[in-house]
Amino acid sequence: MKHNPTEGAMRAAKQIERTSSLVEPTAELIDRETGLRELVEILEQIIAEAGDLIESRSPELVVHARAVLRHSADSAPRED
Repeated sequence: MKHNPTEGAMRAAKQIERTSSLVEPTAELIDRETGLRELVEILEQIIAEAGDLIESRSPELVVHARAVLRHSADSAPRED
């Protein structure tokens, strides 16, 4: 199943590739090889299911995790 590359991978690909037609394939490769999309999805699930528990013990950890998600993840809905 094909996903659009994450915004983080797109930013990295734009730094690597100068040919615009190769940016998206490079970003897809970055996502696939780094496992970024899977990590983002797992982190989102952890926050959704245990966010209150984690936040009660370490609120700064949840804030940081959400900030990383906003920075690394894409805003497009996931295709499952």
